[in-house]
Amino acid sequence: MQSIDAQKDPEAVRQLLAGELNLLACACGKRTRLAARLLYTDASASFAVQACPGGEEAMAAGAAAFRTSGATGTHRLVPSQDALVEKVRILEAGLDDRVVEVAKVLQLAALGGTELARVVLFDRVEGDRIVWVMLGDAEPEALATPLSAYERLAAQLAATPPPPELRVDRAWAFEIVKKLIAPVN
Repeated sequence: MQSIDAQKDPEAVRQLLAGELNLLACACGKRTRLAARLLYTDASASFAVQACPGGEEAMAAGAAAFRTSGATGTHRLVPSQDALVEKVRILEAGLDDRVVEVAKVLQLAALGGTELARVVLFDRVEGDRIVWVMLGDAEPEALATPLSAYERLAAQLAATPPPPELRVDRAWAFEIVKKLIAPVN
């Protein structure tokens, strides 16, 4: 497994965030990202995220590795390097990935229709707003939501914090949204 320690290797972090890590470059100019197990750790944030490409078996192996490591702090499992990069960007922005995942589901629900099937990725915090990139059949679209909406959602989730979870993704966020709206119904 490839490992990046954010405290010891800032150049590897830069390469990761720039999309330059684990690329196969062909003489024809085509670049292909290789699927590789990757562990990113940031001891100063007590955070580790592991990319486990290869489906449920790989994710189960990643979960077992976290359990036996004895490491403490926030641990996340993701299916790809791209998902790992998003988690690192969220961490670097000082945001809680749990709140971000729920906000993404709410953003899609607000758009309505078939938009729930689209992919929304955290891009950055810009001033007083969060900028997202929505992927789909067409060109990627930029969306923005007020940072204050994130802060309200964070306060709401803090009032009834979800249990620790390795896989904080869209499926997890849907379940949290159901629990948030259940008292209203």
